[in-house]
Amino acid sequence: MQLKDISVKLPHKPTATLRISALFPGTSSPEFADPLDITSLPPSSTLLVFLNGLILPRSSWNECISRFLRIRDKQRRCASSSNSSASFDNASGSKDESGTGNANKHGSIPKSNNTSNDGTHVHVPSEIKIPNILTYDRFGQGESDRDPSDPDPEIDNTPYGHSPLDVIADLHQLLLLISQYLSQDLSSLNLVFIANSIGCPLARLFNHHHSQVRVTGYLFLDSMMANSDFISVFPDPDSPEFDPEKDLRQGVSEEDLRWTRQKFREKFHPSVGNTERLDRRGLRTLLPWADRPKLTIPPLRDGEEEEEDKNLNGKEKQEQEQEQEQAGMREGTITRPKAIVIGHDWDVFADQNEKGPMSIPKAVINGYMNPAWQRYNEGLTRLAAVDGNDDKDVVPVKIAKDCGHFIQKDDPELVARELDYVLRGLGL
Repeated sequence: MQLKDISVKLPHKPTATLRISALFPGTSSPEFADPLDITSLPPSSTLLVFLNGLILPRSSWNECISRFLRIRDKQRRCASSSNSSASFDNASGSKDESGTGNANKHGSIPKSNNTSNDGTHVHVPSEIKIPNILTYDRFGQGESDRDPSDPDPEIDNTPYGHSPLDVIADLHQLLLLISQYLSQDLSSLNLVFIANSIGCPLARLFNHHHSQVRVTGYLFLDSMMANSDFISVFPDPDSPEFDPEKDLRQGVSEEDLRWTRQKFREKFHPSVGNTERLDRRGLRTLLPWADRPKLTIPPLRDGEEEEEDKNLNGKEKQEQEQEQEQAGMREGTITRPKAIVIGHDWDVFADQNEKGPMSIPKAVINGYMNPAWQRYNEGLTRLAAVDGNDDKDVVPVKIAKDCGHFIQKDDPELVARELDYVLRGLGL
């Protein structure tokens, strides 16, 4: 199985081309023909959507997807031959409750946040399917055309163009188009977002502004801190309120802080432009909190039900409903989203900053940036929790061992297994 690369045009921006890569099992659309004849596979109502950061294009997901498909195909074959939930678990390659395989290699949960019922109440669908898969380059990114709504660079060389809200409006139009390829209403699909960096706040904004779309799962890979200017993370040594005894971490000097603040202002402040011309200046206003607004799922319309529930007898239906009620699913319907948050390896990230062009001392990153990022990630874990029930619903932050910011590039096997784990947790 392989993804098909094609060009599409969105109805509200017909003069520009988006490049996408997709795999749609069971579809007869000629645009998505596959050498292995995926039309012979059963169609799926699950759509995986991969959301890029600012740096890496859609091709950065290819290895993760390839490994995920191998995991899923093995599960499918095991399930069809033995019809055993044990075979399902073994086929995923999981060796611990987190779904990351070998935790020493692929990730760990910080000891300060080590309470979770992660791995319980996993509903195994009666038929393992290969989900629909979509990656795409946003306008101005990768192989896609520049956003036609942006100022003409030959006339206006401003670094600012389209906003995050423009991006999610484009995504919504793209998903409507994809649902036509699938011959399914967008409202009937179960979407799962897999996002890196700024793709994570974009996923959150999409849910908030297009709440009628059923985004059932989220895999956040080192999310951008959407509510930060990236400078105030580090104390200002020239501020009258600066207290060296309180504000200086071990091994950090005042000059280290001045240097770091300067470099982060030059590279990461929201006012700094990017080749995509995605204007980040208003992002802090759109998402001022890490743990709000909550992620929600709309109910299925009357008469709709999950594919795997259609042929269950009364006893099987009752048993499944009991399991699903505990897992946030009821009457075959996913009622609560599942969110998994994975952060970078602190030491690897600090080492990359020290050895990279900014030359930020490791002590500065480990003393200020990494703890702030961890607190932000902990907020993200509460996005899918029911108010007042955080302890039960929250899956603690996982750390991608040996990974920097681009986790999908540094450990595609981890991403593949965690994605499979999200789907299993949703019964998809």
